[in-house]
Amino acid sequence: MNTELRNTIKGTIDRFASPNAKILSINNHDLAYGTSAVELKKHEILLRDDTHDWTINLISKKASLIERCTLNYLYDQSVNVPFSFTLNMTSNNREYLCMQDVDYETDYNNLDIELLQRDEQSTLANIHAVNFKKYNKFKWLPILDSGYIESVLNEKWRPSWNKAKLDLDFISDFGDLISEIDKVAEHIVRDIDEVIRDEGSHTLVHNDLHPGNTLVHKNREVYFIDWEEAHYGSLYFDVALRYREFSQAENYRILINSRGLINLSEDKFKLNYTITSRYLGLRYMSWFLSTWKEDKRWLDELNKYINMTLS
Repeated sequence: MNTELRNTIKGTIDRFASPNAKILSINNHDLAYGTSAVELKKHEILLRDDTHDWTINLISKKASLIERCTLNYLYDQSVNVPFSFTLNMTSNNREYLCMQDVDYETDYNNLDIELLQRDEQSTLANIHAVNFKKYNKFKWLPILDSGYIESVLNEKWRPSWNKAKLDLDFISDFGDLISEIDKVAEHIVRDIDEVIRDEGSHTLVHNDLHPGNTLVHKNREVYFIDWEEAHYGSLYFDVALRYREFSQAENYRILINSRGLINLSEDKFKLNYTITSRYLGLRYMSWFLSTWKEDKRWLDELNKYINMTLS
């Protein structure tokens, strides 16, 4: 283990566990790379202080400035995000970030789903409401604008889509939908412009809130992780991805309106939710256009995002 990572781990322990703890041993385990291909490691650390020995579990990654700053900011707001520590809060380069291993004590086979759904909606609504129209506080955050939308479509979706349209298996299974998807894509930048410009929905957004970035802590609370894609922009980019059933999205709308800071009308909310769903369907289907034949799970995911695109 290099010195920088070890010092980051030690700083995390000093701040969030005990400044008097001595590290007895560290067992390191590689985790699967995320979509940004950033190396992740899990650390099982045996500690000792004056009274006893105990173990703490942490995760490390080379994180962007966006993620380092956003996690620090949200933790200070007492939001359900992992505690984290970095030695560098200014560099635009990726630097080591060490954070709480949120769900190592969670039994995912024994969860109260209804309770967790309510907790998750409350947490997300709280993040959006508290940070509503506070762009001046987020100097490190990029703006989620039409240029960003175009870059996502051109760099992530379009190359995969053009390749898929030449695949005979894809044509056989999805050929009747290709023209419909092309039609959505042709107009999506124009269609979503109104969503992007809706200042009544502007706040800090996660912008990558798929199920893998929502973890359960000790079977009781939902935590949001991986803030690499965080932006300042419309909350619909979180809501439309996380809540695929509109009834769940509607529950979120009612909840955030009750906070008194944001007022999302029913008709406008449904329209913006639908438009954003179409864009997100395009964005996320690109991950599965090259893998859908390998595993039924990836086929199911591809179908899910195609359905979003055509919603």
